[in-house]
Amino acid sequence: MRLYMRLMTCNDTVSLTELAKQYSEESPGYVIQSWMHSRNTLEFLRQWENDMNEEFDDRACEELIHQGHTTSLTITPSLWIRKTHAVGMYVKQGKGGGVRAYPEIAADFHL
Repeated sequence: MRLYMRLMTCNDTVSLTELAKQYSEESPGYVIQSWMHSRNTLEFLRQWENDMNEEFDDRACEELIHQGHTTSLTITPSLWIRKTHAVGMYVKQGKGGGVRAYPEIAADFHL
């Protein structure tokens, strides 16, 4: 819990990338992708977005969930955000980049 609190910043988001490094220092992105592969995770993210984001595209979400479990599609944070207009997570490329999320989402990831 202390690590979780230290990772919070002034804008109240948490680095999923830093949390994932606890499990794989070399491949934190893979840890995040594995978490997003779970239907339970996608349903949690869907509910969070529907509650918090009126621009969320639930139909696109349903398509992603279906494609993710019937094809070899890998659902990444970038794909999730781009297709569904999600706001609960965001991705920054390059040095100092990674995946950040609101605390409720980070708590689900960290379980």
